[in-house]
Amino acid sequence: MTSKSLQDKAIGVTVSFFRKEWSGALLAILILALAIELVTDGKPFFHPTNLMTILNNSAAIGIVAGGMTLVILAAGIDLSVGSVMGLIAAVTGYIVSYWGFPPWLAIMSGLAMGALVGIIHGTLVAYLGMPAFIVTLAGLSIWRGTAHLSTDARATPKLPETFDLFGRYNPFAELRADYKAGELSGFMESMGAFVNEHWMDFFRTFQMSMIIFIVFFILLAVVVSNMRLGRYIYAIGSNEQGSRQAGINTRLYTLYTYVICSMGAALGAMLFLGRAPYAKSDYGQMWELDAIAAVVIGGTSLFGGRGTIIGTFMGVILLKLINNGLTLAQLETFWQMVVLGLIILVAVGLDIVRQSKSAVKVQRMLGVVALVLALFACLTPGSALISSAISLHEHNSMVAMQAAGLDLAANQTARLLDAPAVAELQAIVSGNWQSFASLLVLVLGAVAVAVTLKRSLALILAAVYVAAAVLLVSMGMAAVAPLLILGAVVLAGMTTVPYMFERARTLEG
Repeated sequence: MTSKSLQDKAIGVTVSFFRKEWSGALLAILILALAIELVTDGKPFFHPTNLMTILNNSAAIGIVAGGMTLVILAAGIDLSVGSVMGLIAAVTGYIVSYWGFPPWLAIMSGLAMGALVGIIHGTLVAYLGMPAFIVTLAGLSIWRGTAHLSTDARATPKLPETFDLFGRYNPFAELRADYKAGELSGFMESMGAFVNEHWMDFFRTFQMSMIIFIVFFILLAVVVSNMRLGRYIYAIGSNEQGSRQAGINTRLYTLYTYVICSMGAALGAMLFLGRAPYAKSDYGQMWELDAIAAVVIGGTSLFGGRGTIIGTFMGVILLKLINNGLTLAQLETFWQMVVLGLIILVAVGLDIVRQSKSAVKVQRMLGVVALVLALFACLTPGSALISSAISLHEHNSMVAMQAAGLDLAANQTARLLDAPAVAELQAIVSGNWQSFASLLVLVLGAVAVAVTLKRSLALILAAVYVAAAVLLVSMGMAAVAPLLILGAVVLAGMTTVPYMFERARTLEG
C-alpha cells in the first residue's frame, strides 16, 4: 500500500506539473542542458560564465518576446516587432552620430518612438477595429522602409560608450581595474580582491544586458500576475465580448498591450546597440518570428487567454539552446530558418493537443516531436550533402551545355568549378550520405511510432536514438547529439501517457 501511495503521489505531482503551460519548455531545457553536459568536452555547461553568456545573448530578443507575450495573451499578434526594433536602433544611432544628440536624449527619443508606434498599432486595432494581423503586417514593411529611408540604409560610426550600459558594460570591471592599480582600501579592497580572484570563473561574463533582461521579466511577471492590467489582459484574451460586458475597457487595455510590446522592441533595440559596434537599419530582421516562437514554446496559447511570462523566459532560453546547437553543428542560417518554422508549428500543435486532453492525441504529438528532433539532427549532414550535390549537378550541367556549343551567361559560368572544388564537393557527398541516410531512418521510425503508437516500437526507437547520439559524438558531431537524447526521452515518456491519463482520472474521480 505504501509503494502504491507513493506512486499515486508521484503521478499527481507529474500531472500537476504538466498542466502548467511552461512545463514542456522547462523539461526540454533541463534535458538538453544535461545532454550537452554529457556529450561535450571543455567547460561544463552549467559553469556560471556559460550560463551568463546564454543570458546575455538572449537579452535583446528576450525583452522583445516579453512584450509580445502581452499582445498574444490578449488574443492579438504583432508581426512588426523586428522592423520596429530595426527602426529604433537605426534612428537612435543616427541622431547621435549625425544630429549631435546627447546619447541619453537619443535613447529616450528611441523609447518614446517605440511608445508612439505602439499607440498607432493599438489605435488601429482596438479603436478602428482593423485586424491585428493586417495592421502589424503593414507595419513590418512600413517601419523597415522608414528605417532605411531615414538613415539611407547606411551604418553609423562607432557608437558612444553610453550605449554599453545596455549591453557589454561589466559593473565589476572597474572595481577589478582599481584593485589591480592599488587604488582601493578597506572593504572595497577586499571586494576587489574577491572579484579579481574569481574573475575568470564568474565575473568575466557579468554584463548589464543580463541584469536588464532578468529585471525586465521580474517586473513584467509581477505586473501580469498581480495587477489589474494582467488580469484584464487574460480576460480579454479568453473572452473579449464577455470582458466588455463585465465593464472592462477592452479597447484601452488592448491599446496598452501594443504600446508595451513596441516599447519592448525599443528596449530590445537599446540592448542590441549595447553589444553592437554601430547602428544599422537592417537589425532585427526575422525577430518577429523568433519572438513568436519563444512565446509559443513557453506555453502561451496563440488563441489568447493562457500563458505566463516565466514561460516566455524559458522559451527564449530553449530557443537559444537549439539555435546555438545548430550553429555549432555548422548548419547554415537558411536551414535554421526552416527549423524555426518547424518549432513554431510543433509548439502550436502541442498547445492544441494540451487543450484536447486526449491521451491518444498527446502520444501522437509526442511522436511528432521525436520525429522533428530527428529531422533537426538530419539537417547537419543533410544540408552539406544536399548543397554539395546541387553544386555538382549544376557544374555538370554547365559542362554539358558548353560541350553542346551553347554560350553561357555570366551567372551560368559562375556555376563552373575547378578540379579541386569538384573533388572537395565529392568528398563532402561521400562523407555525409551514410550519416544522413542513417538519421533519416530515425525519422521514418518516428513516423511509424506516431502512426501506430506501439509501445514496444517506441522503446526500441528510443534506444536507437541514444545509440545514434553516442555514434554522433564519436564522429565529431556532438552538437546535435543532445537533440536525439531529448528525442529518446520523449519517446520513452510517450509510452507512459495512457497509464498516466487513466490513473490521473481515477485519482481525481
